[in-house]
Amino acid sequence: MVGSLGSGKTEIAINYSLYCRRNYDQVAIVDLDMVNPYFRTREVRDRLNTKGLKVITPEGGMIYADLPFVSPEIKGLMQNTNYHLILDVGGDNKGAVILGYFRDLISNENYEMLLVVNSYRPFTQNLPQIRQMAQEIEDSSRLKITGIVSNPNLGTQTDQEVIRKGHMLIKEAAVKLNLPIKFISIDKRFYQKISLEDFDQPIFYLERFMRLPWEQL
Repeated sequence: MVGSLGSGKTEIAINYSLYCRRNYDQVAIVDLDMVNPYFRTREVRDRLNTKGLKVITPEGGMIYADLPFVSPEIKGLMQNTNYHLILDVGGDNKGAVILGYFRDLISNENYEMLLVVNSYRPFTQNLPQIRQMAQEIEDSSRLKITGIVSNPNLGTQTDQEVIRKGHMLIKEAAVKLNLPIKFISIDKRFYQKISLEDFDQPIFYLERFMRLPWEQL
C-alpha cells in the first residue's frame, strides 16, 4: 500500500491483511513506514499476532526509529512463495523510496502496488495532484502502480454524502491514470447505511485499529 501522508494506508493494509488471512494460511504484514510517527503497524503488533498474522517491524530500540528498516527477514519472505505478503509503506514519494531496495525481488513476482487515495487530504484533492502523487511514488520506488484504493473520508465528520462525493473524484482520477479501482474502503459503521448497490466498485468495510495517542488515554 502506497499513498500520501494520512491517506489511510496503514489502516487499510491491516484490514486487508486480515482479509487475506481468511484465504491464505500464511500472511505477513511488513511495517516499512518511516514517515508517520503515529499511525504505524508496529503500534498494534501484539494484537495482530493474536489474529494469526506475522508482523514484521523494527526490533528492540529501533521500533520507534525513523530510519530505513531493511530486515533480511523481509527478503526471505519475498522469496517464500508460501507467504502472502503485504507491505505498509510510508507516505508520499519519500516513504516509497524504500521499495527501491526490493525492486528486483518485487518486479520478478506478480505484485500489486495499490495507491490509497483520500480526496479530502492535502495534495490529493484534485486530478493534477493525484496524478502528481502517483508519478512521484512510481519514480521513487521504480515500480508501477497497479491499482487504486478509494478511501474518501473526513474522519469523524464523514457521512454518506462525503463518501459519495469524494469517490466520484477518485473514479475520475482512476480513468485518467488508466488504473482499476481495487475497492472503496468504508468504515464499518456505515455497514447498514451503504450497500454494494451504491457503487460500481467492491466495498471493503474497515475495522478501526489505529488511534492517536490522546485517543488511547
